[in-house]
Amino acid sequence: MSGHDTGPAQKLAGKVFYLLFWELTDKPGDRMVHHQAHLDYAFSLEKDGRLMSAGPFLKDDGTSTGRGMFMLNVASAQEAHEIAKKDPYYVAGYRTYRLETWRRSEGTFTLKFEIGANRVTFG
Repeated sequence: MSGHDTGPAQKLAGKVFYLLFWELTDKPGDRMVHHQAHLDYAFSLEKDGRLMSAGPFLKDDGTSTGRGMFMLNVASAQEAHEIAKKDPYYVAGYRTYRLETWRRSEGTFTLKFEIGANRVTFG
């Protein structure tokens, strides 16, 4: 016996995700004309189970820096690159990205489902 736990908890801890770090380009113009399409794209990824979490990075005053991150639950880095290259901000030239492969090792979170209120709280 190796002494390493290979049970369900270890498999959960070893899950690999792909993190897309979005960065602004210096392209002039109003990138916000693509904002709704970007959100719609993110919601479609969430709906099909490939987007685990997403959001902007914030300044001290709480406003967006224009940069952001996607946490993807996909089979490969290639699939993550394909997703990134279809984002409307990327397609329009307003964002570039950096991809990192990340293995979850520790941590905890809770989910609270309030069926009647049609609400899920993640914390």
